[in-house]
Amino acid sequence: MTEPLRFLTRREASIFACVCDTVVAPEPVLPPVRDTDAVASFDRLLAQSPRRNRIGLRALLYAAELSPRAVRMRRLRALGSAERGVALERLERLRSGARLIELVEGLACLSYYGDDAVMRRLGYDAGARVARGRELRAREGRP
Repeated sequence: MTEPLRFLTRREASIFACVCDTVVAPEPVLPPVRDTDAVASFDRLLAQSPRRNRIGLRALLYAAELSPRAVRMRRLRALGSAERGVALERLERLRSGARLIELVEGLACLSYYGDDAVMRRLGYDAGARVARGRELRAREGRP
């Protein structure tokens, strides 16, 4: 069961999932975005952000959705996965689009790769690391 979203609308969640899917292109090796907590993670980021930042990040989603129009393509969610990749590459070449794309890509990567199942699939088990650290601290008598 996925956790309810507090700040993202369904449309914004759909845009973020599309962006995330385009940026990380996880399948077939890693789980699809819909099977991770990437969208919920982004929503939690919004929940912990100051109001102005929250408004700005939500506006950024709409800018990402409409940005392919700057390179004469349809909005992001109307494109197929290959076309979305082409659109992002073209936008990165534009002076005005490069920063926007970098920011969106960074947020998408943080949200996707922060998922515990994705991390375990990549060979990193955060829970095991924390347990090992606690064990070492206890053995060495550190707080």
